Amino acid sequence: MDKRTMHIRAIVSAFVLMLSCCIPGYAVSADGILSYIYYYTDEGYHPVLSPSPYNFVKSVNADDLGVEGLNEINSIFVSDQHVYIACNGKIVITDHNFNLKKELAGFSHNGQEQALTNITGMWVTDEEELYACEPSKGRILHFSPDWSIKRVLEKPEGIIIPENIAYQPLKVAVDSVGRIYVVANNIYEGLVEINPDGSFLRYFGVVEVKYTPIQLFWRRLQTAEQRARSRLWLPVNFSNLSIDKYDFVYATVAGSGDEQPIRKLNAKGKNILRYPVGKDDAIPQGDLKYNHYGLRVPYGKSTLSAIDINDYGLYIVLDTKRSRIFAYDEDGYMLYAFGEAGTTQWRFQLPVDVKFMGEDMLLVADRGSETIKVFKLNDYGRSIHNAVRYQSQFEYDLAMEEWKKVIDHNPAFQYAYVGVGKALYRRGDYKAAKDYFLLGQDVYYYSMAYKKIRQQWAEQYFDLFIGLIILLFICMVIYKIIKRLKFQVRMEA
Repeated sequence: MDKRTMHIRAIVSAFVLMLSCCIPGYAVSADGILSYIYYYTDEGYHPVLSPSPYNFVKSVNADDLGVEGLNEINSIFVSDQHVYIACNGKIVITDHNFNLKKELAGFSHNGQEQALTNITGMWVTDEEELYACEPSKGRILHFSPDWSIKRVLEKPEGIIIPENIAYQPLKVAVDSVGRIYVVANNIYEGLVEINPDGSFLRYFGVVEVKYTPIQLFWRRLQTAEQRARSRLWLPVNFSNLSIDKYDFVYATVAGSGDEQPIRKLNAKGKNILRYPVGKDDAIPQGDLKYNHYGLRVPYGKSTLSAIDINDYGLYIVLDTKRSRIFAYDEDGYMLYAFGEAGTTQWRFQLPVDVKFMGEDMLLVADRGSETIKVFKLNDYGRSIHNAVRYQSQFEYDLAMEEWKKVIDHNPAFQYAYVGVGKALYRRGDYKAAKDYFLLGQDVYYYSMAYKKIRQQWAEQYFDLFIGLIILLFICMVIYKIIKRLKFQVRMEA
């Protein structure tokens, strides 16, 4: 490592240590939007303040929309044309500028007028067909693009549920071929997968029960009666879901104790979410450091309750425990975290859902303030998103330029150094890449670059090395021949 690299690393480390002192236990926020990243040292991950990737734009309330109220917001959805807001037994539909298009409070079905009750989850297809969960009536409402009722999907035929358990769909998502995925209340076998015709297909992506060694020990000592009661140890259910453009299902797990609280499920229901290579303690889960106990402060792992994915694999999750939003790229690296609880306009009182809107906008449904919070990417956040997009499109040189902009904004952003290092690595500039991987504290890629440098050195000096061996061999042969001739001359003398 050259002196320049060591100097940069020393400056960055000092800067990070200074910042880390500013947010012990996350109790202190910046003057603007609280935002931070995690910085890795030999002692683990530390939260450090960083520029906010978003600027607050406005809070949209009922008066702005021209409706009676937005109380009891449960869900929002952003389609290519509209914004759907589920609240107070209705669905408010606007355009992307929040001009009211329709207030859907009921529908006519089989000659009867029916009022909507509490809608807890929505999905809109590319054809602008709306699916809405109505758990109190055990059904999913399917609306046509003109928002007239198309069909009512009640308890799917073929599903096996105990008689004492009511079918209550909470969240819904629909893939490109019309398969319906449902998070249902009190169903622990996984997501309910429904055929396009409304019949039950299977349970999908079950969250398995994992017992601790102590629980297993006591289970061995239990009687049959006690083991029967222990069936109440049920797996946790999913809390929310979304589907990307490739029909992979992204889901968050209810509760805050699961080891894999964010999942990407393939067609077999297997979790294929990528994690940072060689960083088992940094898998996507919200906060990496948190209070384990406390009074009047949240403690324990993040509680993730909403998720959304954009077109190039960047996904965001909402932590309702601490009112924060976390963003990750498709490789599982955390890009930023921002938000906090409070009553000022850009803070959240009780966030319940989060959605991307277009390339630059982000919407957060806040039940506490009965508003939709609108945020817009700034230059710093746009550079992060651009870098991730270019990487997903294999435009590594363009990604490198964006990562350099990120470093200019935030020298403590370690993953930006890794991004630059990856581009240099693919160029074949392994020495420069190694230095950037060192600044990014990425052992895996640093080792790969170091290995390539050794290979280059071996290839560069291989011919010389072989030539020296051959020359040494020839010299030894000549030496032995001369020695033998001298010996013969002595003997003749």
